[in-house]
Amino acid sequence: MELDKQTIKKIIGLISFAILLSWGLKNTEFIKSLIALALGLLQPFLIGGVIAFVVNVPMRALENACFIKPYQKRLAAQAAAKPAGKGSTVPAKPPIWYRAKRPLSLILSLLLVIGIIGVGTLIVVPETVSSFSSIVNNLRNFPLMLNQWAQELMDWMPQAAVWLEELNLNLDLTSIDWREIITQVVNFLQNGAGNVLNTTFTVASGIFNGIVTGFLAIVFSFYLLMNKEKLGSQTKQLLYALLKEPHADYLVRVGQMTNRTFSKFLSGQCVEAVILATLFFVSMSILRFPYAMIISTLIAFTALIPIFGAFIGCVVGAFLILLVDPVRAFWFVVLFLFLQQFEGNIIYPRVVGSSVGLPSMWVLVAVTLGGSMMGVLGMLVYIPMFSVLYRLIREAVSDRLKTKQVPVEKFRS
Repeated sequence: MELDKQTIKKIIGLISFAILLSWGLKNTEFIKSLIALALGLLQPFLIGGVIAFVVNVPMRALENACFIKPYQKRLAAQAAAKPAGKGSTVPAKPPIWYRAKRPLSLILSLLLVIGIIGVGTLIVVPETVSSFSSIVNNLRNFPLMLNQWAQELMDWMPQAAVWLEELNLNLDLTSIDWREIITQVVNFLQNGAGNVLNTTFTVASGIFNGIVTGFLAIVFSFYLLMNKEKLGSQTKQLLYALLKEPHADYLVRVGQMTNRTFSKFLSGQCVEAVILATLFFVSMSILRFPYAMIISTLIAFTALIPIFGAFIGCVVGAFLILLVDPVRAFWFVVLFLFLQQFEGNIIYPRVVGSSVGLPSMWVLVAVTLGGSMMGVLGMLVYIPMFSVLYRLIREAVSDRLKTKQVPVEKFRS
């Protein structure tokens, strides 16, 4: 039996793939080191791409609101005011403020981000410093306070004391030298910090590398933002030149879908985190809970992590309040559960809505896989990535079912 050229190409491709796979399985350490080297070299550009993607969200909104829409309204007003049949109303050259919309929008976006960070720092840092000193003092007095609270609880519930005595438990927490333990821990941390600071060359080298990487990342992100339309056009030209038109159309559509999904998810998560932190700060201030500012700020950052983030903030916040008043720590957990339900059922659907379009089960899978493979960053990246894959697979399955003309009754439960 003679083989045609297409079959021979497929066989050669399968053999080559098998050889590469076998070689890769035998040289996993070399491949890992090669990937690590490539990521290290590309780190400034990867960070710059992330910065550009994040800054592009407010920049695009400012560009549309402050430049494009006003210019379109101006053209529409000129067209309405000019009598019919007098020729084109579009000016030969747009005004200078419109031609400079991209750099002005980029500058406004950077000022907005820097302003938010600056205001947040001015508000949060002094409160954090004072709260930290208070936490240290409360931590030293916590064993005595816990012992006193336990004794009061036993006086209020005598039966519990009887049960604990039957279990031969000793409630006298003062028998443990807590101050000595805390002193040893503090001394250990101080000595460890001193040893780290003594490695001056390592620290200086790390700081210098960080500054260089950050500078290159910022410059690269500026270049991406200033020339994103040109880069997008060049990428499309490359795709259509190398691939068949249907395949290029598919990749372009996938890229546009990915960009929309990531942008909506990122902006939605940030707005949701700010709203949740504001709710906690207002409610904790009204109810006079301690550490309202630092706990609200912590929840704002941890709420960016899907599913598990807010609960991490709850555990840390409850522990901080526990150092002051165990009863208030319990009521803080109650407040957290109430606000979490309010935010999840009322605010989140309206702010984020169906921007992700991923069922809850797959959100949990994405968060678990992303967290195990890439940590917190993976939790943020894997949800929109899974959303894109989910949509593509759903579209492919739907197209196949239509092509095969399978009746709907066969796969509907």
